[in-house]
Amino acid sequence: MSEKLIVIGGGAAGMPIASHVREKDQDMEITVFTKDRHVAYSPCGIPFVLSGEISSFEELVMHDVQYYKDKGIDVQTNTEVTAIDLGGKSIIAEGKQFDYDKLGIATGSLPLIPQIPGMDKKGVYSLRNLEDGKKVKEAMNNAEKAVIVGAGPIGLEVAAAFIKVGIDTTVVEMTPYVLPCVLDPDMASLVQSRLESLGVKVMTGFPLGSINGSDHVEFVTVGKEVVPADLVIMCTGTRPNTCLAKQAGIEVGETDGIKVDSAMRVTEDVYAAGDCVEVTNYITNRPCLSPLGSSAVRQAKVAAESICGGSAEFDPVLSPTVCLIGDLQVGSVGVTSHVAKQAGLIPVEGKAKGLTRARYYPDAKKIDVKLLFFEKRLIGAQIISEEGVKERIDALSLAIKSGMTVQQLLRAETCYAPPVSMVVDVLTLALEDVIDL
Repeated sequence: MSEKLIVIGGGAAGMPIASHVREKDQDMEITVFTKDRHVAYSPCGIPFVLSGEISSFEELVMHDVQYYKDKGIDVQTNTEVTAIDLGGKSIIAEGKQFDYDKLGIATGSLPLIPQIPGMDKKGVYSLRNLEDGKKVKEAMNNAEKAVIVGAGPIGLEVAAAFIKVGIDTTVVEMTPYVLPCVLDPDMASLVQSRLESLGVKVMTGFPLGSINGSDHVEFVTVGKEVVPADLVIMCTGTRPNTCLAKQAGIEVGETDGIKVDSAMRVTEDVYAAGDCVEVTNYITNRPCLSPLGSSAVRQAKVAAESICGGSAEFDPVLSPTVCLIGDLQVGSVGVTSHVAKQAGLIPVEGKAKGLTRARYYPDAKKIDVKLLFFEKRLIGAQIISEEGVKERIDALSLAIKSGMTVQQLLRAETCYAPPVSMVVDVLTLALEDVIDL
């Protein structure tokens, strides 16, 4: 008899677990259960459908159910798993029991929605999946004034999308500056300035107080201010979806994510991957979450290898991040100054401004770089420009994992051609700023 694998969740971790196991084991019986109607889609693309840069939500779907069925993977959509019995090695879905030999938990995350008066008003939406996106897209047709609650990457990408289609937009962020999880205040101010130049009103330092209106939202309160709105989008972050795991007696860590070992193993026959798991920060060596599609896919590959008897390991994370806000690319890797100081690491910083091309070459863009060092080793980087951000963040991610010092980075050779770089790259200028301190 072939073994049975059940995977709970059909997102960025669940479907890759199933696919990679199938590649390694043609005989295993694989079933995926998901509450969603769609599988294998990119929620990160939703803001760009809202802006019209991507024509439809269907384009965000990488593969349909039939694609997986053709590979011998049974995908049960619109099907909620309500219980896991670890001792009996079974799950309950839609009132029926399904036995497993191996179990993959990829339940993802849930919106972190604050308890605010008026959340039940019409015109208030969260934005976690394609169905949410479709509802917001429909609501945009009759919206004139929108409030976006939360100034993380998704919130700011949605703000830029709304402004692009002519909706008067206000962003409300309870922390003192935008993108607090990925930028320091000085770098965040550059992003806020760009947003304001696009026409976005940014209100930081105060939480959303209330959502008001008779039946449909008409205005919100922020501190002592009243902000008119007929559309409110909650982009207030996420939390690991571990309710099912906790009910089954599975241990969660201090971040509320499922505790796994380096093989993504929970118990001998249970594995977990994606937004629902707790991982380790490479710099601080502390538990953290890494709710990125790239992290989910890497974890899924490790989990699949482990399920099939292999010995792959998932390393501590740097969580390199890039987002596009209007035409501005914002990237970061490693820790911010705030996170470093919380961990007892007092960083030395180097900053530089430059251009993405030779100064005489047409359409050169401004680029701002901030590097953080502790005991001469790189621990964080933040870059903002209209081009050239991702590749620099990727390179710096490799540099951090390699333990490179300021002097080693200064000795690194960089390429030059007028259409794509200055003769002395802006990263080198930021490194020289460290030396001058």
